[in-house]
Amino acid sequence: MNGEPDNMASEADQDLLREAIQRLLAHAAILRQDHRDLYDWCRVQQARLDELAALVGLNLLWEHDHRLILAVPQSAKLLRRFRQDESLAALALWYDFDRAVKDDGKSPDEVAFTVREFNESLGTKFKDLKLPSESRLREILQLFERKSLVRVADTAGTGGFAEAIIRVLPTIRFVIPFPSLDEWKRQRERYVQAAAEPEEVSNEPED
Repeated sequence: MNGEPDNMASEADQDLLREAIQRLLAHAAILRQDHRDLYDWCRVQQARLDELAALVGLNLLWEHDHRLILAVPQSAKLLRRFRQDESLAALALWYDFDRAVKDDGKSPDEVAFTVREFNESLGTKFKDLKLPSESRLREILQLFERKSLVRVADTAGTGGFAEAIIRVLPTIRFVIPFPSLDEWKRQRERYVQAAAEPEEVSNEPED
């Protein structure tokens, strides 16, 4: 009887450890705003989680200022190859997030805009390129949501998909770690040039 509480605690820890690793593999991040209890447990168990993550090919970034844990794949088997339109959308999200925080003074947790506004922004940044259709943009945003880059809300509102709200998550800074806007511009030019050639892709976490 005396051992039962410890056994129960151990089983509960195993369940939480399994949930944390599965979420990091599937969604690349754990955000406190979405999973408060799991995030807080992971902080206490950081060394244990780091060890297990390394075994499955992940390096964990513990960004406590932003209240998130990010999984960076260390194995090619865990990488997903972004298509060109996905890469361009990710670049645009990084830019809009960076400008909102640095120029507009917004908190990293409150950067949001409508799909229509983002589509207009995408067109301005890549005006010489063919932009994703509405259905394709929806697919891209769903992918980014699974990978913990954005949250999309109000998709069933009266304004339709165009008025849905995209909230960019602070993970965008670490998944696309540009040191400066100049580097972003260089990457933009690279993708613009690549768009005129046979499709080229970049590595990102696998689905």
